[in-house]
Amino acid sequence: MTSNPAFHILWLDAHISLPTECRGLKTLYQSELALAAAEFPVRPDPIDVAICSNLHIFGAPFTFASAADAALKFIGDNSNQKKIILITSASLGKEIIPKILEENFSIHSYYIFCGYMQGNVAWASDYLESGMNIQMFDFEIDLLLRLSRDLSNEFIEQGKILLNSNAKAALNYFECARALAEKAVERDTPSDPNDPHRPSTAHRQILDGENGLIALARRACNNNTS
Repeated sequence: MTSNPAFHILWLDAHISLPTECRGLKTLYQSELALAAAEFPVRPDPIDVAICSNLHIFGAPFTFASAADAALKFIGDNSNQKKIILITSASLGKEIIPKILEENFSIHSYYIFCGYMQGNVAWASDYLESGMNIQMFDFEIDLLLRLSRDLSNEFIEQGKILLNSNAKAALNYFECARALAEKAVERDTPSDPNDPHRPSTAHRQILDGENGLIALARRACNNNTS
């Protein structure tokens, strides 16, 4: 999206760098997605790959850390320049979050990915009650979809901020927001037509149509070049 993206995703997991331990979403988030697909017997879903590729291309690069100290150093070096989104395992989240608060580092949002959510609600509840932006997941696709939609919403807000001063950049944000949200819709649409679940398409009301943000930004771009 830009040479200096506003968001950066930091993934903290003790096994993230071990190929034999990467499964599901962690495999998809590897920077070399094609290699990951070749190494594992189960190929990643192409829609999942598209979402993860878009997250990287559309202004949310990734950094992986296998220990809390390394992650804490990255946060300390970058939190003043980037909005850091932290994805962490439950055990390392329990370790690093108090240190982040002690150092008064700024984290935009937390996503905790754990195999047994009920066993980790107790320690996380105090942070939730204090108003921290923490979401917990025990299924990788749920995390993937939530992150995609949350970032789509963030890109919409960034575009709104830029609309009057830099219509071209705003349009880029809006188009990226739509692409991410549409991939989430595609991934979240049930294959069974009788399944009552319908994915959220709220972004279309905001971005699409003659009076949507994309059309508004395009008109602003045309006015600036005429």
